[in-house]
Amino acid sequence: MLAPHYNTVVIGAGPAGLMAAIEAYNPEHSVVLLEKMRKPSLKLRISGKGRCNITNEEGLQSFLNRFGKKGRFLKYAFSQFFNHDLLNYLHELDVPTKLERGGRYFPQSDRATDIVDAFVNKINELKIPIVTQAHVTDLAKNEAGQFVLQVTHSGRPVQVTADQVCITTGGLSYPATGSTGEGYIMAKAFGHSITDTAPSLVPVLTAGDTAKRVQGVSLRNITVSVWSENKKVTELFGEMMFTRKGVTGPIILTLSETLVSMLDARQDVQIKIDLKPALDHKKLDQRLLREISDHSKQNFKNMLKSLLPRKMIELFVDILAIDPEKQLHQVTGEERKRLRMLLKEFPMQVTGHDSYDHAIVTSGGVSLKEINATTMESKLTSNLYFAGEVIDVNGETGGYNLTSSWSTGYLAGRSMRNNKLIGVNDEKE
Repeated sequence: MLAPHYNTVVIGAGPAGLMAAIEAYNPEHSVVLLEKMRKPSLKLRISGKGRCNITNEEGLQSFLNRFGKKGRFLKYAFSQFFNHDLLNYLHELDVPTKLERGGRYFPQSDRATDIVDAFVNKINELKIPIVTQAHVTDLAKNEAGQFVLQVTHSGRPVQVTADQVCITTGGLSYPATGSTGEGYIMAKAFGHSITDTAPSLVPVLTAGDTAKRVQGVSLRNITVSVWSENKKVTELFGEMMFTRKGVTGPIILTLSETLVSMLDARQDVQIKIDLKPALDHKKLDQRLLREISDHSKQNFKNMLKSLLPRKMIELFVDILAIDPEKQLHQVTGEERKRLRMLLKEFPMQVTGHDSYDHAIVTSGGVSLKEINATTMESKLTSNLYFAGEVIDVNGETGGYNLTSSWSTGYLAGRSMRNNKLIGVNDEKE
């Protein structure tokens, strides 16, 4: 059951909300965590394909760079609670972790649910109620300066008042888990502006049947560059994968914010995959010449086996229009050049992107200019706090975004814990 009044209400039991509720604990305050879904942290439970990429081992400046210009906002939060603080925190909650390729940390069990269970157990230990199926439909302030929450709890309307509120409702990604943008509506009610939102860390769609023909093929140690109007916009080195409708994987997801922005601006967008980034054009041509010279009686298709994943060979043969049975000594200089160009600049026309249903995070959110970076408190309304994906920070894939959610949740929670709740004001000057 919900009480009529709490000192502290946290709205949304995702990673930021779980952390904020724990850190807001104060024996002199009553705290409650409200979650509209039937279980807390549904999105966290499926993160990292159910494994949960907790954080990354990178140093502070490199970490901040993963968020672009928005990284500056996170500097103080990370100074208070960063990656190794999080790992120690989890170890104290009896969740051992392990380090994997790319500096990524996962729970040793490979179960994201272990992370959720550990946080929930800690909240229960502190006797902080987690009220599920509690949907906040309206948030306002009364004349006394208290927050008034209209809540639908298990289908029944309930009114709750609070001295301070933290909004940790997430963005718009994976709406089936409860992220449907309600935090933006609450923020707007208090005069906050919302930076334009878009799916981020999202697979992209490509023209034709190229992706479908090589669906499931993963490429490592390759470079993907983004092009528009014959000009290279940016590039990244790493891993990617072909899907039935396009491409995904770490570097595609990281590039997706740029790609989505370009598509929204109605620009012509193309990606080019460099399958041999360790070799420039000259060195690659020398390698091809050696292959031809050393195996002159072999056929063209056999040479491709040493250059490509098996599933891409037929695709290359069709694109190059070279007889696969042609002996290597018969391959012309012009045909060799076409092969070299395709290996270095495999082109794919980008036609769109997946929806929020498949986006890992949301780009955009509550404007950073209106949030105090040292407390996560609103600059417009006293005792209103924000943390996690609802604010306008989003970074690359690799554990960065979850770290941001936990760090901002930690900072917001600590700020609320230390708030004496004396002389609650209405609007700030």
